[in-house]
Amino acid sequence: MASEAPANELSAAQKLMQKHAEAPHHVTVEDAPDEDLPIRSPAEASSSAEAQAPAPKAAPKQTASKTLDTQSHELFPELGGPKGKAANVAPIWGAKTANGAASNGGSRSSTPASGAATPNKPSMFIPGRNVESVTLDPQYIMSRSQLKRPIPDIIKDLNRKSRATLSMGTTSNGRYKFDATGPQDVAQQALKDLIGQIGTRAAIKVPIPQSARAHIIGKGGSTIKALQEKSGAKIQLPKVDESNPIDEEDDDATIDVTVEGNALSAASARDAILKIADERSANVQTKVRGIPAAFYPFIAGQDNAFAQALEQDSGVQVRIPPLQAYSTGPAAVTANPGERPIFAPAGNDDNHIQLAGDRAAVQKARAEIERRVAQLHRELAAEQLSIQRGRHQFIVGDRGVPAEQFFADTGCSILLPTEEDDDVITVIGPADEVASGLEKAMDLAMGMQMSNLDIARFHRNAPGGAAAHASNVTRYLRQRKEIERLEKIYNTHINTPFSEGGALPWELYSREGKNAIRAQSEITGIVNAQPPSRMSAIPIDPFFHQHLRNNISRQVKNDYGVQVVVPETSEGNVPVLLVFEGPDPADGPYQLPSTKPTDAEIRAFKKGLEDAQKHILELINKQEAITSAELDVPAKYHERLRRFIKKEQESRKSDQIPVRVSKNGTRITLRGPASAVESLAAKSNAFVEQEKEDEKERGFTLSFDFPQKFANHLIGKGGSNIRELRDRFDVEIQVQDGKVELKGPKAKAETARSHIQSLARTLADETSHTLKIDPKYHRELIGAQGSQINRLQTRYKVHIFFPRSAKSADDEQSNVDAEEGAKPRRQQAPDEVIIRGPKKGADEARDEIFSLHKYLEEHSATATVAVQQKQVGSLIGQGGSALDELRQATGARIDVPQDRDTDIVEIQIKGTASQVAKAKKVLEEKRAVFDDTVVRTLDVDKKYHKALIGAGGKFIPFTSIYTITNCYRLQSSRHCRQGRWL
Repeated sequence: MASEAPANELSAAQKLMQKHAEAPHHVTVEDAPDEDLPIRSPAEASSSAEAQAPAPKAAPKQTASKTLDTQSHELFPELGGPKGKAANVAPIWGAKTANGAASNGGSRSSTPASGAATPNKPSMFIPGRNVESVTLDPQYIMSRSQLKRPIPDIIKDLNRKSRATLSMGTTSNGRYKFDATGPQDVAQQALKDLIGQIGTRAAIKVPIPQSARAHIIGKGGSTIKALQEKSGAKIQLPKVDESNPIDEEDDDATIDVTVEGNALSAASARDAILKIADERSANVQTKVRGIPAAFYPFIAGQDNAFAQALEQDSGVQVRIPPLQAYSTGPAAVTANPGERPIFAPAGNDDNHIQLAGDRAAVQKARAEIERRVAQLHRELAAEQLSIQRGRHQFIVGDRGVPAEQFFADTGCSILLPTEEDDDVITVIGPADEVASGLEKAMDLAMGMQMSNLDIARFHRNAPGGAAAHASNVTRYLRQRKEIERLEKIYNTHINTPFSEGGALPWELYSREGKNAIRAQSEITGIVNAQPPSRMSAIPIDPFFHQHLRNNISRQVKNDYGVQVVVPETSEGNVPVLLVFEGPDPADGPYQLPSTKPTDAEIRAFKKGLEDAQKHILELINKQEAITSAELDVPAKYHERLRRFIKKEQESRKSDQIPVRVSKNGTRITLRGPASAVESLAAKSNAFVEQEKEDEKERGFTLSFDFPQKFANHLIGKGGSNIRELRDRFDVEIQVQDGKVELKGPKAKAETARSHIQSLARTLADETSHTLKIDPKYHRELIGAQGSQINRLQTRYKVHIFFPRSAKSADDEQSNVDAEEGAKPRRQQAPDEVIIRGPKKGADEARDEIFSLHKYLEEHSATATVAVQQKQVGSLIGQGGSALDELRQATGARIDVPQDRDTDIVEIQIKGTASQVAKAKKVLEEKRAVFDDTVVRTLDVDKKYHKALIGAGGKFIPFTSIYTITNCYRLQSSRHCRQGRWL
């Protein structure tokens, strides 16, 4: 065959074809200009022409001395059919050559596409005559000393093994050209094999967006593994900087992917990586950093006009954070008299402007925003003013106007301080409007009347100082929500500032001064009723605060009548406060007193507080000494360590206080009882060390077969089962085409494999039964709220499916359906019941359901007896005794409806045929007797009643039992007696 002929023994036709291929008058891609190349200046064109002109012997040296352009498709060619003209779009990732010029990442003008350097293709396609070509510079081919055999010998060997025919030639500019003739896939593989043996290896860097990193790697490394196998090149991504986590929402930052291989494999890997990056980055989202947060409302414009116009013009989504009235730092704006204000850019933890859309459009929108920011730096002014801190809340916010309204009214934004000791507000706006904005802020701040109330003066001689006692009273009233109650009643806002020495005078703000006066009057009474003798402060380690709040405070209140005020985290290092209240009233919630206590009450305060304090300190002192331990753990292990510690804490004893865990950078701090901290620290260190050892084996992979038909069971709904297995065994799990691949530490992978294979065996044992059962029995088989079927499902570990139409509204909550991880339900016929599960359990459940069904069939005979409503009472009997007796005598189930408002009541009978017939006969006989009964009432003078009743009522039993026509029965009641003729 032609494909097996040696390269140096060509037929006449082949020699003629080779001459045609090397004829200089045929125009090749090297001779034709590429329309995709950027337009060059005449100077560049002339220099390029000089470089391409035939050169003497020195030409090859010049080529070799050029700086390596790793993005060049000429130096790093690829296989494949000719491409159509590319769109005239600027490259997204403008990788540059070493000399700074942008490389042509998508052009093949210098490297011919598949078959481009061969003769023109015939108009008729001849199967098996497809020609694939690649052209290489000599520098990318190993020298003869590096090659094991000469290239012609290598080609001969490949021709013998392949169904393609390889040939080698040189072009006019000294480059080597290799052709492969044969089926496309075979020809391409032959060229790859050839270049793999003769090509030199080189490493190139491919820049991609940082956010595309995960897409290059793929789930569990699947994508990068496939790229390496397909291209034959080695691909490496830089390690993630743990101190600078990747922002998946920002496509600005780039990383360099290192690709190592020969010219062909490196080019193939590069193109595949760029394709993934391009697909990922066609539409991008990014954050515009470095912009002062104070500029956000001005960038958005009135009613968000600028942002909307920008979206319409550029076609991108623009998200500008809303105006935050409270500054995030003390130096957000620096305004010195006579100088331009300095606006600090938003920090990393602040919100930033976000753009999303086409990359070019996003870049255009970013440029417009940056132009606007530069303009604002020039135009905006800032004025600062000191206003009493308690009045800040009335400028903007819940008690003032919305920040957006302030901007709309004044054209200015406002920043309020967050520091407790800072009272300076900042108004930002155009120079000609900032003064009016400042006026507006002052008007809003001063629009409320304010009065001070120094509660410290009510107990000037308090032990520890009046200010400290005032602080205790304030904390107690805050915890009891008494201040909130006063604010609501009097429509007054009460500000309770603190200082290091204690509570400062309260500030009462109200639009009507009378309300503030009324509030002051009630506050005075409440504070007078809270003397120092009612309160006691005890210093307790903050570690026990949560324990006090959850487990002790309620008991102390019930046993000693003492309210425990546990400090909040925001209050800093303050003591636990005990306040005597006494027992809770039985008729409602506790009401704070408003009068001074008596001497007897003060003595009760003292005893109650002493007992409560003693009890609390005894409980605290029983605990171990509090200690802390620090662990230095690399950030990449933090999440796994967090899950480990959480599991350990959940398994602690019920009476043990959990260890507090905090994180600062890579430092993990454990604080709690000494033994618990020591134990948890040791376990955590051992866990981290094991994780470090496991990390060395993260590349270990384990593959095994798993029945494809059970893949959905393994994966679970939305991947829930597979995620649970990953967390449980700490391995990556891939399920595809009847294979499961585990990647992770060997021991963990083997444990996971055993579990998954056990699951496969369980699923393989699963069987399904479809029972044909009349729908009228479904309700009784299911049971109330699914009780009957839930019992069977639990006992036999199966799933039992009834047709949905068979379930009543009352049974919607029953667990008849299988859980989410099971197979999807098929449509069931109304008379079908499906059982699915392990064969043994499914068989036993089927047998039991059949038995229940048979029982229901045998006991499903029914009958109805209609009786008069007046007879129902005598049929039921006192306490249901008569009806119970009938049920026992016949064995039938007899149901009397609850609703008996009609004249005729239908009694339902159910059971076997004989039981139903017997019960029906008895009821019909009783009905006949009752229907034949005629009731007559005679008025008998009261003086004869005694004689009719008889001594001791001896006539009443006789006439009540012996009942025949033309006799009469006496019935009597507590109120009257009537003689009735029967």
